[in-house]
Amino acid sequence: MKKLSKVVLFLLVAALALSACKVATITPPVVEPTAIVEETEAATEVVVEPTEDLGPQPTVDTRLTGDDGNMVCTIVEPLFSELTPEEEAQLAVFPPVSEADWTKGPEDAIITVMEYTDFQCPYCAMAQVEFEKLLEMYPDDVRLVYRSLPLVGIHPNAQVAAQAAEAAGAQGKFWEMYEALFTKQADWSGLTSEEFLAWLSTEATVLGLDEAQFSQDTSSEDIQKKIQAEIDYANSIGLGSTPTVLVNGRPISNWYASGIKPIIEVVKIEDSLMKECPPWVIDVEKTYTATVTTKNGDMTIDLYPKAAPLAVNSFVYLAREGFYDGVTFHRVYHNFMAQTGDPTGTGWSGAGYQYREEIVDELTFDEAYVLGVARGQGSGTSGSQFFITYVPYPSLNGLYTIFGKLVDGVDVFEQITERDADQNPDAPVGDEIISITIIEE
Repeated sequence: MKKLSKVVLFLLVAALALSACKVATITPPVVEPTAIVEETEAATEVVVEPTEDLGPQPTVDTRLTGDDGNMVCTIVEPLFSELTPEEEAQLAVFPPVSEADWTKGPEDAIITVMEYTDFQCPYCAMAQVEFEKLLEMYPDDVRLVYRSLPLVGIHPNAQVAAQAAEAAGAQGKFWEMYEALFTKQADWSGLTSEEFLAWLSTEATVLGLDEAQFSQDTSSEDIQKKIQAEIDYANSIGLGSTPTVLVNGRPISNWYASGIKPIIEVVKIEDSLMKECPPWVIDVEKTYTATVTTKNGDMTIDLYPKAAPLAVNSFVYLAREGFYDGVTFHRVYHNFMAQTGDPTGTGWSGAGYQYREEIVDELTFDEAYVLGVARGQGSGTSGSQFFITYVPYPSLNGLYTIFGKLVDGVDVFEQITERDADQNPDAPVGDEIISITIIEE
């Protein structure tokens, strides 16, 4: 299983490589919804197929508890953690949001999506649809910031379109013209310059603008200079692809709503995650059983406190605290496994802490219904997410902590709804865990 610990900074070079409209070539955007997961480090845990070799991770610190008596663990950094000086310098080429920008959404939104866009770029029109989805889903959490980047070398009407949006903005209708230019792109993209100006004049009237003032402003020296200055600056930093999209100041490659949604969900709950390691609550000499209650019935799991004390302690503590109540199975493949333990339901989050793997040679995935801990590619990245295998999966051996086995309720387990989170992140939410009850004997 792979778990991504924080957002990778797709800096300028990466952003350009993965954008859609370019001066030299036009490359369609990545359409697989897993691209952001595979290429972005976020707080997520994903069981990977056997083709990915994580390799055993040796552990140095074998303590179970620290000096404070709590379980040994590390606290997960926020998704948008503090930048290093080098990263900060690289991202400084993107000026912060100012009063000069056109923005949509609350100023105090937890997520700011900034787009460098071209009204004649077909992929920018696709992005506009995705951003509208985000604004509809998260009206209080998302702010959209527009930055013009007409690629005049391949889009002859793009610069005038940007000027027209500014002219409409002078009459309080920037976002109305923005929407019209993108949604009706096919109507004007192939027009000559003269025909396009006529189209703009008609559209201005439709939007209720003072058409004469709009036409005058569109070709005004001030607006032309403003757009040209933005083009010149983009050229000076090597920015020649649209849409180039930043989320909270970090360029990203997946600007689809389904790609940004997990980021929003993680940030929304970060303040509620644990800020210290959990207390030690188990006795390894005792027997622990977990009853997982779902809408279809109960599943009973025997836990292995001697073999995997950290994993069992974490699981027992979180279960008793109600952490898993209402959490869904976000990734389910009946020929592989069912995974849960992320309160956001995206696979990108957890309880807020991580701990080392506990690999025991005698425990294997050579049979079905084995309980494992989701983890990342680095050592010490196990967390609150766990999975149960449907079938034997020996290629997982030596890679993931095994801390129990499903011993009753197999029929309930088999009824968990298949959910391909990798290929369909917009699928309905997964089946819910109503509660987990721990029996200690």
